[in-house]
Amino acid sequence: MDKKNESFPNVLEALMLVVALFMAEYVVGAALYDVRGTLSMEPRDLAGMIIVLGNGVIFTVVMHYKGLTYRELFHSSSASASATTLVLFPAIALTLPLIFMSMSMLNAATVFLFPMTTQEQTLFANMHADSVGMMVVICVLAPVLEEMLFRGIILRSFLGQYPKWAAILASAGLFGFLHMNIYQYVGAVMIGMFLGWLYERTRSLLPCIGLHAAYNTMCVTQEWSDAGNADEHFPTFASSSWLMAMLLGAAGAAMLYRALQVPAGRRGG
Repeated sequence: MDKKNESFPNVLEALMLVVALFMAEYVVGAALYDVRGTLSMEPRDLAGMIIVLGNGVIFTVVMHYKGLTYRELFHSSSASASATTLVLFPAIALTLPLIFMSMSMLNAATVFLFPMTTQEQTLFANMHADSVGMMVVICVLAPVLEEMLFRGIILRSFLGQYPKWAAILASAGLFGFLHMNIYQYVGAVMIGMFLGWLYERTRSLLPCIGLHAAYNTMCVTQEWSDAGNADEHFPTFASSSWLMAMLLGAAGAAMLYRALQVPAGRRGG
């Protein structure tokens, strides 16, 4: 890596980077909107193409500027990627039910405290994964691209400039800002802190992408199952489900703590 650019971005530069991402996606979206008839695609079905092209512009510039390869971005630990996956994915899977149920309650509480306007309800309805294209965007593209930016680029740089938890919290705050609404902000910050801790300990995006993709997929599944219960403020989980989730979560947390007491492999820059 080109050492002179190793500290890019700092907090202000990272904020500008997120704004640049919005601008890139807007420009790409405007260009594709004008030719949507030729592509035979509805505006919302262009989402995946807009995200990929917008992020592609940003990543091409940033990766070149930092002299960073995609191999270093995704897995800079000296531990093998397969070993990291085999050790951590089972533990992450055990924690998922508790994370999902807790986040569902937190998100519902946010909506209860700050009722949505009709416009906001329409906006979220348009974000539902009711097509193959939207499922790919939510469950695949968003987890991969967001982890590349917020953990692979931003948090990677922050960890070399700021105290560990300050770096994790700042990157999680920017991750929440990306969602541009209070209803997703709180949850994004919370899960962003866990993803940030996971990245700090492993220096690998693989477990972060796995957790992010699995969580988004569970959210999509809940949307489908709750399609007829739009009037309910809070999701209803049986006491037995909470008990099982807490037991599995405790087991998964113990496995993660044991595996990650010492950061896996050599710390990347």
